[in-house]
Amino acid sequence: MLFEVPAIHDAQCAAKITDALLAQDLGASVQVQIEQRRVRVEGRLNAEQALAAIRGAGFAATEAGPHSGPGSTCCGGCA
Repeated sequence: MLFEVPAIHDAQCAAKITDALLAQDLGASVQVQIEQRRVRVEGRLNAEQALAAIRGAGFAATEAGPHSGPGSTCCGGCA
């Protein structure tokens, strides 16, 4: 899952988000793309649970569109 998180601006933000997601799913893979202001999460959480964790860390977030660039879930088959 890929999320847009506009307020990410440094490693401290990335750490807060990562900690919040790992608190909900210790085995999750979390990649924070600071420059792109995106978070990729792979694990047991569904999109709503991941959004709730990110928001619980104090960051507004939305699910990124399927064709939103690097890290998206797009397979490239429809373009």
